[in-house]
Amino acid sequence: MIIKISDNNPWVILIHGFGVTEKVWFSPLDEKTRFISFKTLLKDEKEVIPFAERCNKNMLNIACWTQNITSTIDEASGELKKLTESIQSENIIYVAHSRGGLVARRAIQRYNLCPKAVICLSTPHKGSGFADKVMKYRKFIKLCFNSIDDFMLSIDELNTKSYIIKEMNSDENLALEKHIPHFDICGDTTEYFNFGFFNVMRSINRLLDKRLIEEWREGFGDGFVSIGSARSPLTPNENYFKLPVNHANILIDSRVWAIVNNILSQCL
Repeated sequence: MIIKISDNNPWVILIHGFGVTEKVWFSPLDEKTRFISFKTLLKDEKEVIPFAERCNKNMLNIACWTQNITSTIDEASGELKKLTESIQSENIIYVAHSRGGLVARRAIQRYNLCPKAVICLSTPHKGSGFADKVMKYRKFIKLCFNSIDDFMLSIDELNTKSYIIKEMNSDENLALEKHIPHFDICGDTTEYFNFGFFNVMRSINRLLDKRLIEEWREGFGDGFVSIGSARSPLTPNENYFKLPVNHANILIDSRVWAIVNNILSQCL
């Protein structure tokens, strides 16, 4: 999808994460993963303003596309290259959620793309312990969710020891993107929706505490990405922001948008 206001206006390319579509940017309440809808994940939010709507009000041109659900990071980075080149502008910023940040970084590394900045929202730059668990217990998980086979290649890429994670963070490849300003915004709460007065993740945290992976520990992750992994090796202290948001509501939180908007104002 492309929403063009004027050739003279700057561009924001929105890059969605794993298992979803471009709907997360335009109509998050209509989005759903294979297992749960965003309408459920965001049901306790008082206000849901789509990210693209906020960009549009700031008179930014917007470009986005839906990645193939089985695509690899390299394949998606090739799609990003084509989209970037089709815009024919030197005034572009990448805003990416979750795996989308890896897609953005990989595209810069492979194709020498030069956005004005890369803003990552909860991106697992160093991989995800959650993906580690899925791969470890995949045979048992498959018994309950047979359709997870569709995701296994993509999940395997996100584990902390995957080839692509190690390659992207090698000194050689980091040198290929160090000319681009990097910004990371992440969440440190695992609280999602409540069942009445009962919060599932909060209760699990109290019960298991340090036995949980960091992604699932309150104060250490957002349910899917740890606060440590959510910082790129190229992101300086002043460009790293941690907020009490989770992996889903980081896309619609007004505090997150305030930070993103400030970055856009600085870089465009």
